[in-house]
Amino acid sequence: MKMLSQVLVAAFLVVGSVQAFAEEYVIKFSHVVAQNTPKGRAADLFAELVHKKTNGRVKIEVFPNSQLYNDNKVLEAMRLSKSKTTGIMAAPSLSKFVKFSNTLQAFDLPYLFDDVKDVHKLVDSPIMDRMTDGLGSKGLRALTVWDNGMKVFSIKGDKPLKKSPDDFTGKKFRIQSSDVASSMITHLGGTPQKLPFKEVYTALAQGVVDGQENAWSNIYSKKFFEVQDYISVSNHSYLGYLVVVSRDFWSGLPEDVRAQVTEALKEATAANRRFAAEADTADRKKIEKAGYAKVVEMSAAERGAWRKATAPVWKEFRDKIGGDLIDDISKLLGR
Repeated sequence: MKMLSQVLVAAFLVVGSVQAFAEEYVIKFSHVVAQNTPKGRAADLFAELVHKKTNGRVKIEVFPNSQLYNDNKVLEAMRLSKSKTTGIMAAPSLSKFVKFSNTLQAFDLPYLFDDVKDVHKLVDSPIMDRMTDGLGSKGLRALTVWDNGMKVFSIKGDKPLKKSPDDFTGKKFRIQSSDVASSMITHLGGTPQKLPFKEVYTALAQGVVDGQENAWSNIYSKKFFEVQDYISVSNHSYLGYLVVVSRDFWSGLPEDVRAQVTEALKEATAANRRFAAEADTADRKKIEKAGYAKVVEMSAAERGAWRKATAPVWKEFRDKIGGDLIDDISKLLGR
């Protein structure tokens, strides 16, 4: 009888350890764009990589096109989440973090970056850790940055946006929830209007706003070009996404699982950069071929006029973002 009890106890311990090892963690990955965008493709690849690297212990459920949350609601859901086995992950635009971090507003400064290579210099440097450290106290854990691309301006009207600020006068522009972007539009002579991403096409089509700023992949995937007349290749700022997860959920994962998910995310991030570079060229060509909106190149002088018109934005937000931080970023980028 004693022997039977020992056998049963041993069997219980084995079964318990197997169940513990086989415990499944679920991460709901919410984003607001289409699956065929750089972010959408990277999220789907990340889900595949996590499944392989964790042998199915972690399941990533991807919800595109605001199917689960929009970018504002997902951050609140993430902060309120208490589950140890079901986490929430998202990749909101960097502009969405304004209420959680003043330092991240640096990404919205007009003409901070010459191109995406400049962005990578920053996000791959120790300075990025300084910019995201404060998110921990807000219940968020920053993991990496995903590209979309440099922003261009589109407009509906009888002429493109080229001369600043005359061409912006009397025009309304949809922007993300960014005070920096709002100030930029104002200094260019236009009227900024903050709208959720999913409302942009309707707002453009109905004339609620005259124009908008975005990366090529979003303009193509959401068909904004169909209801615009001109797209000016301004490359005035960067559109990227900060991949974040619930802080408590992330810290509660077993160390080996966290390492495997981190490895998968690193690979997905490298792929995202390729996807974004490809879309920058391919989606622009598709838009030009469609023939709805005319793509207009800008000369160095015209871009210089925009830079001059938006220079006051830097002074306006210097103290809020952090003068030392802006100086360090400028030094890193060789400004």
